[in-house]
Amino acid sequence: MQSDIHFRILAVDDEPQATHTLKRILELRGYTVEEENDSTRALETAKRFHPDVVIVDYLMPDTDGGDVAWQLASEPSLKGAKVIMCSGLDPREFSRKLPPTNIPILQKPLDSLALLELLPTN
Repeated sequence: MQSDIHFRILAVDDEPQATHTLKRILELRGYTVEEENDSTRALETAKRFHPDVVIVDYLMPDTDGGDVAWQLASEPSLKGAKVIMCSGLDPREFSRKLPPTNIPILQKPLDSLALLELLPTN
């Protein structure tokens, strides 16, 4: 069932299947979703797309999700974007490496209901 939600979400994960699945789930609920599977391009994609929310995997090659979160937090044009971290790792292994911005951390596999509770709605 599609609604009138007009929020933009950027899904960042090095696994294309993960971002594709997330995109399908969220688009069915009315969100506009952009996928990025190269963490080194996440900031540039976010600056172009101007998301309201960025859902980012922590464990990725080259640039991990913590680095992506710091880049997003340091970009003035993305100040209003909410970051949601997801990972199969125990959050205690990496949460201290995140910016001090109260980033929610969801365990993989993602619980879509828990994710939806964190997303903005009209």
